[in-house]
Amino acid sequence: MAWLNLAAVVNATEVEGPGTRTAIWVQGCLKRCPSCCNPDFLKIEPANVVDVNQLKKQIELNKSHFGIEGITLLGGEPVLQAPGLSELAQFSHSIGLSVMLFTGYKLEELKESQFNGIDKLLMHVDVVVDGEFEPNIIEQSRNWVGSENQKFHYLSEIYDEAIEPIKEGVITEWRIDPEGVVSANGIPFVVKV
Repeated sequence: MAWLNLAAVVNATEVEGPGTRTAIWVQGCLKRCPSCCNPDFLKIEPANVVDVNQLKKQIELNKSHFGIEGITLLGGEPVLQAPGLSELAQFSHSIGLSVMLFTGYKLEELKESQFNGIDKLLMHVDVVVDGEFEPNIIEQSRNWVGSENQKFHYLSEIYDEAIEPIKEGVITEWRIDPEGVVSANGIPFVVKV
C-alpha cells in the first residue's frame, strides 16, 4: 500500500492543464525557486498523509461527477513522491484519464534515475512540464507555465503543442470554502513592489 503526503487537492479545475482535471499538489520540495507560487508546500513535513487507494476512489468519483479528462501532479515537488504517484498515474491511465506532471527538475535530470520510482512514474505520464520558475522571464503566451524557460515534453500521443498557446488570456480560479476561506489556483501572478 502506497501513501502520499498531500498539500492540496482540487477535484475539478480548468486551469491546471487541458480540459477539466483533478489537480494534486504534494507536500515537500528540495528546491527553493525564487518567487515560488506555493511556498507553503516546500517544507518536507507531514501535511495530509493519505492512502493512494483513497485518492484513486476520489479520482474515479471526479471522473463520473465532473467529467475530468485527467489529473495534474504539482507541488512542492512531485518527483520526490514518485512511487505513490506512479501508482496513481497508472490507475488514472487504466480508467482513461491523462496525466500531466509539473516538476522543477529538467527531464534529463529525471532520466538519470536519482529519484526512487521515477521510471515507473514517467511510464504513466503524458505531458511533463519541467524547469524551475524564473521570475525575471515571465511567460506571456503559453498556458500553465510561469516562466519562459519551462518546457513541455510530450511522452505520449494524447497531447501535442496545440495545447500550449493561451487562447483566452491568463486564467486563475478563485474558490470560497464554507468557512469563508478564499483560495486560488492557476497561473501564478507576480506582485512587483
